[in-house]
Amino acid sequence: MYLFIARRLRLPVTGIGLPGHFLCRYQSSTKEIYIDCFRKGIFLTKADCIKYLLHANYGLAEGHLSPVSPKRMLLRMCSNLVLTYGHLEMTEEAARVQRYVNVLSR
Repeated sequence: MYLFIARRLRLPVTGIGLPGHFLCRYQSSTKEIYIDCFRKGIFLTKADCIKYLLHANYGLAEGHLSPVSPKRMLLRMCSNLVLTYGHLEMTEEAARVQRYVNVLSR
């Protein structure tokens, strides 16, 4: 929702696909603010994001704080759904969404 609203308002907000967590980033020529949509929209700094990566043992890789494309966001959401459906033993749903993952991965 954050990304859709930001796009509608023409704000410079992108999705940031951290490992294990997804954020939005507002970036202008003078400000850079990370928004944690899953924790009531709290604002984070780049240093906060780096602390998260180090604390969770992901390390610092160049792409961790880079914007992700809409295709990568959709692929990530579908992959998460496959895992969730698998845990819930909803095999037909997992198989259906896995087909989307296969197509998006090409």
